[in-house]
Amino acid sequence: TIGRGIKPALALDASGTPHVTFLTEEMRGAVFYATNQSGAWTTATVAEGYFYGPVDIDVTPDGVPTIVYHDHEDRRFRPELGSGVVAIGKSDGWELVRLNDRGHDQWDADVAVEDNGIWHMAGIDPSQFGSQDGLEYATNAFGPPRVEQVGSEPLPYEFGVSIEVGTGGTVGITYFDASGADLRLALRSPGEDGTWTITTVESEGDVGRYSSLASAADGTPHISYFAATGRGGGIVRYATQLPGGNWQIEDIGTLSNVAAGMTGARKITALALDAQGNPHVMFSDRDTVVQASREEGVWVATAIVKGRGRLGQLVEFALDSQGRPHVTFFEVTGSSPLMGDIIYATATGGES
Repeated sequence: TIGRGIKPALALDASGTPHVTFLTEEMRGAVFYATNQSGAWTTATVAEGYFYGPVDIDVTPDGVPTIVYHDHEDRRFRPELGSGVVAIGKSDGWELVRLNDRGHDQWDADVAVEDNGIWHMAGIDPSQFGSQDGLEYATNAFGPPRVEQVGSEPLPYEFGVSIEVGTGGTVGITYFDASGADLRLALRSPGEDGTWTITTVESEGDVGRYSSLASAADGTPHISYFAATGRGGGIVRYATQLPGGNWQIEDIGTLSNVAAGMTGARKITALALDAQGNPHVMFSDRDTVVQASREEGVWVATAIVKGRGRLGQLVEFALDSQGRPHVTFFEVTGSSPLMGDIIYATATGGES
């Protein structure tokens, strides 16, 4: 247990050291950062205010963290306010970059950071507050931070987004098209004047919530996500794009105790590729955290944590250079406000 809060996110630096962020969503809440870089876990407060998760984190190879979150910008909820914030770790504290854009935006925040510290952020300007913008992208790659509209339909928050930077500077974002219940992938061509192309990955049934995107060395996208099949239940799936452009879709496992909507944790699936490009997926509901790996073309899923209804149905994980998984999730200890124990775990005995 490394702290008290909810909705943690995890990233590893080049040495395999874990960096974790989490928050409290009280009106006098905070965003926190924890690492064991020194050999013991230490926690720092990044910012205090009225924030909303999920938060996300990525780090440069030498361990400089970048954290993103949504700031309500007041001690009470006001639809005319609200912005995304990018927090960058400095030797003397945190540099907070506020993305001043129209709307109450940058919900469901996710971030990808290049080796040189350039950051790319995805989020939602929610239709619940009257916005028609939907999916948004922000970056400092071309000078002062700027926000772009990706060109999606209006979108509600609640279902998560995932962003990755691929080969040659291509940016990919996966999201759930709630109007059609489809999984979509938005790709931005490289360069300052890059354009967005949106494709449908899967549209059969209610598919695409809680996606996690990873890009292989050759630029091939890999995605894990949730396909709802009934109240609280569904299938965790994996999709990868074949050379001809079609998608290969595989079932990984099932979840039976998922709470959708505002109480949902957004990051129910987490995907990582090992050094050989093989996919590994962690997924969680309120009962279990499950690890799944594809072995000789067959997915093998094993429950690594059983929470008996007390888990926050969120999991984040990454693989280090030895292929060892590092995982974070939270166990719920209270509901008004939502509060829990932030848990970090890693496998023992070498490569998993």
